[in-house]
Amino acid sequence: MASATSVLLISDDQGVSNAVSLALSDKRRVKLSSENRSVASMNGTAVRMAAENDIVVFATDPGNREDLNAIRALHAERGENSIFLALTDRDITLARARALSDAGVDDVLPFPVTGEELGRQMEKWLQKVASSKTSGGHDGSVIVVSQARGGIGATTVAVNLADQLQARKGRFRRGPANSVAIVDLDLQFGAVGDFLDIEPQEGLMQLATGDVMPDQMWVEQSLADTPGGLSVLAAPADFMPLEAINAKQIESLIAALRATHDYVVVDMPRALVDWIEPVINSADEIQIVTDTTVPSIRATRRLMDFYMADNPGLQIEIVINHEKRPMMQAAHHKEAARVLEKKFEHWLPHDPKAARNAVDFGRPLSEVSPRSDLAKAIGLLARGTVARLSTGERASAS
Repeated sequence: MASATSVLLISDDQGVSNAVSLALSDKRRVKLSSENRSVASMNGTAVRMAAENDIVVFATDPGNREDLNAIRALHAERGENSIFLALTDRDITLARARALSDAGVDDVLPFPVTGEELGRQMEKWLQKVASSKTSGGHDGSVIVVSQARGGIGATTVAVNLADQLQARKGRFRRGPANSVAIVDLDLQFGAVGDFLDIEPQEGLMQLATGDVMPDQMWVEQSLADTPGGLSVLAAPADFMPLEAINAKQIESLIAALRATHDYVVVDMPRALVDWIEPVINSADEIQIVTDTTVPSIRATRRLMDFYMADNPGLQIEIVINHEKRPMMQAAHHKEAARVLEKKFEHWLPHDPKAARNAVDFGRPLSEVSPRSDLAKAIGLLARGTVARLSTGERASAS
């Protein structure tokens, strides 16, 4: 049996202490200890104590230079798998959230908040620690691919990103270096299975029609494998109500996939249903696929605001599809970047012939059109994704 998850709270604010205690009161196998001091006043003994805990929670003001310096000192001594969570003002700006991330914080949690809401926010990190302990340390990354509008090509991006994340090596590129799963959560109109020539699967329909809580065994039995090595959980063949699956089932599904794969790519539906919350909470990165038209940029801004409402430190990358990276960005590019508070670093050229060939053959671009500009651009996106998730780098504002 895995050991209890140790949580250290650093705060001299009784309100913070009460909220964290309430948030963890109904969590099983959690051991909470406290340091009644501000993060800036941590001494050497307390810093070493922080390094010994699985999760360290502290209240902080990201505008306070002393707090940031103290967090950097904690980060320098942290344990290999420890997690740092910062409680800070609900209206924190993106710039200040990034400052905390750069200092070593893994997630920024809004405060003040009820104990129940804080408990939901912390649940993903508790599960992450528990999953790591029970799976021999395996703890894969979750990449969510979302669409700003219908027809923008998000499934093409998700399928080929998952393929490229395998990072095949060797002269003949045989044998994936990474284990990768792709999950189609567009339950009604998902096309991941069609893109990879996978027969319709009934795994997700089983969740909808039965009282099933997916675990690692269920995942192993439900996934289909492509010749190229991808593990696929496709959308069902029959229509099903989006509300037929509940948040607990999705939470368990993502946890099981994370425990058995290096990377999990989730192709999201456009609809914002209740069970999206555990997907967002589990995400190590969200990639929003868009173009630079005014309606798409506005939709992207709304999506970003929705995703970050309870997760201000969430890592979001903007992927511009159907447009080659310009030598110099035009005025409308700069205005769009300003609206989104993001640099446009990921551009995928319009390459309908390569994309169509891949779909018609039911195979990834790397197998059908490996020398196409689109395949090369998605390969670059995949390598950048691996680098960001490896270093915890956050995208810069424009």
